[in-house]
Formats: sequence, C-alpha cells, structure tokens
Amino acid sequence: MDDSLFYKYFSNTATEAERVAVHKWATSSADHMRMFCREHNIYNAIILSSTRHSAHAECTSYHFRYHYRRQLLRIACVVLLLLTAGLGTFYGLFANRIVPVYSMTVPAGNSNNLLLPDGTKVWLNAGATIKYPASFIGLKRTIDIEGEAYLEVTSQRRPFIVRTPGGQVRVMGTKFYVTSTPTENFMVSLIEGSVKLEAGDKSVTLKPGYRAQFAQGEFKQSVIRSFETELWKDGIYYFEDTSFRDLMAGFEKCFGVNIDIDNSVETAQHYTGKFYRYNGVQHALKVLQYDFDFDYSWDKDRNTILITSKRKS
Repeated sequence: MDDSLFYKYFSNTATEAERVAVHKWATSSADHMRMFCREHNIYNAIILSSTRHSAHAECTSYHFRYHYRRQLLRIACVVLLLLTAGLGTFYGLFANRIVPVYSMTVPAGNSNNLLLPDGTKVWLNAGATIKYPASFIGLKRTIDIEGEAYLEVTSQRRPFIVRTPGGQVRVMGTKFYVTSTPTENFMVSLIEGSVKLEAGDKSVTLKPGYRAQFAQGEFKQSVIRSFETELWKDGIYYFEDTSFRDLMAGFEKCFGVNIDIDNSVETAQHYTGKFYRYNGVQHALKVLQYDFDFDYSWDKDRNTILITSKRKS
C-alpha cells in the first residue's frame, strides 16, 4: 500500500474509491492493521506539532440574473421543493443501504484516532471498535462504538448519536469520553457541551464536569475529580487499588502481549500507579518487581510473558 494513500485517508482527502481500498487492505490481516496503525501514529506525530488544524470548505454562490421572468422563478421554486422533499424521503428510507459503512478495531498495544466525514475527531483505545458511514446523510449522524473512546464532535444542527452496547449518547457539538462493552458498564465523562444519555427506558442529561454511569438499571452521576482513568488517550495506563491479576490483564490490553500467571504467584496485593505505553512492558514489569515478589520470562516468538514466583537464593 502506497504511503501517500495512507496520508490522504488520514487527512480525509481520499476519494471514495481510495477510502474503500485502504479500509479493505487494513482489515484484511492483523499485520496490515498493525502497519496501518503505525503509519497513523507517524501521521499523528506530524500533525500534533501544530496546535491549529484548518478545515477548508468550498463555497459556491448562485447568482440569478435580473431579466429572468418571475414566472420561471415560481416554477423553479416549486420544482426545487418537490425535489427536496423527494430526496429527503429517499435518504431517510435508503441511506443505510446506499452509503458504505466502515468498521475498525484497534489492536491490543495500540491506540488510534480518525477524522469522521463531518470533521468529528475520534480517539480509540486498544480493543475498541468503531463503525461509521462513509458520509452522513439524512437528519442525524450516527456511529457505533464498543470499548473506550474520546470524541470531539463538530457542531451542526443535526444531532450526533453514539450507539454503544450499554446505551447511546445524543449530542450536538461537544467533547466527551465514553466507555461501554458487553462486560463493562456504560459510562460517559463530559468535558464540554451537553449530552443526553439513554439506556433502556432511562435517560439523563449530563453537564460539563460530570460523569454518569449506568448500573443496576439506573444512571448515577458524580463530579469528575480527575481524568486519570481517561489518560489512555495520551498513551498512559493508569490503575488504582488494582490486584496483580487485574493489573496483568490491563497490561495485555495496553502493551499488546499475552500474560500467563503461574498458580504459585501471590496475586492478592493491590497497586496504584501509572505507566507510559511507549516505555514498554518490560519497564513496567521491572518497576512492579520492587513491590511484587515475582520473576518473568518473555517468549517473543509466541508474544507471551510467563509470571512465576521469585526464585529463592
């Protein structure tokens, strides 16, 4: 795959055919997806050097000459109204059938971000999946997300809807974190703007600086004291009062490795801290060895780390 085609895809300047080609190539194998993520990280490093992102739009104005007859204008208006109504009905009924839908899953050990057709920016944590249309047509903008994500939604008159396994978020233009998987509670942390959360027959409107979690059939709101649990967006894995076994499960997701723990290892001890993904899993394990009594060996061919009890001297 040509690198220049990647960058056209990341900058949202690729043609429809090019977008389809890149998506098919990236999702055809795990190696291709890893290469896609690597190129995306390189692209992100380039654009993050600038604090401003410009959006270009073409504006076309139509000028009617004075000598057009008034009757012709009346006829044109009627025709335009009929066409608009017909197209609106057509898109409302068949939009999902005529617009391609893309799907992307971020491999373990990676995070990724992309620009949606309307300019909305999405950051995805490892293991997250997003489904979105090639273009938003109709009266609303709808995407599907499973896992952890951060969104900066462009403001439009059309609502933006995020569907998740645990519920949905309805916004107009805002910044928020969302977490939802089949095994995790539906949770949203709002940075700015306003969102309406829906799960089953329950709904709640969230204000900036608040977090809402749907558990046991109810929404529970709380003031956001810190965003440490959302530091994955910056490549940081944060954990608080976490057992050794749960911590290793988090390492598998953060660093993209398999970790097996021998039954002889004591796993009841809890730990609080943070690690940078770019420092690697071996750095994290060596730091943990100051507090946990264990040894480890890494089979790089199988990408598997075996945790064992520390050898007695």
